[in-house]
Amino acid sequence: MIIGYEITGYDNDSYMTGSCEKLFDLPFLPRCDKCGYRTDYRYTNKDFKLKRKTLDFSSTYDGVTIVSLKFKEFCIRYGYKNLVFIDLPKSPNYFQFYLKDNLLAYNARLREKLCDKCGQYESVVGPSLQVDQIAKPLENGFYQSDLWFASGNEKSPVMIISPETKQNLDKEKFKNICLTKVENKTSR
Repeated sequence: MIIGYEITGYDNDSYMTGSCEKLFDLPFLPRCDKCGYRTDYRYTNKDFKLKRKTLDFSSTYDGVTIVSLKFKEFCIRYGYKNLVFIDLPKSPNYFQFYLKDNLLAYNARLREKLCDKCGQYESVVGPSLQVDQIAKPLENGFYQSDLWFASGNEKSPVMIISPETKQNLDKEKFKNICLTKVENKTSR
């Protein structure tokens, strides 16, 4: 049974805050003074400039999802409620995009180097949805993992859309959105 579809975008050749090794000079970026990693992965750099402006759904190298005005208007038209769109003043008609809720339980294959000050792991890898807890396809909408995956300053959640949301996306003929089927092979 298809539960939903993992939704990802291509890289947009940009950073919201900077690479893992060296953050841009952002004095207001919340970060741990012990491990040095950012503590707010939804931080919006008001000076952010999108380099690749041809993608409707994309990701920065540091794990931030960026969407086009077309994608935002699609979400508003279909009434999806748990979505946040942050204006990017230096990239008109593009938005930082994230979800407020609709969490799905995920497992991590490996968690490394826990910081005893901020409680973050340096790396969280091997995302896998706990599909045995899902007995039917997801209801129309957007969902995300309860864990954030990757290393250092590049962590982000896994986003999943329902089968119905995929059908709605298909009607719009968006370019460059990657969808990967998520199945519960034990459920009938």
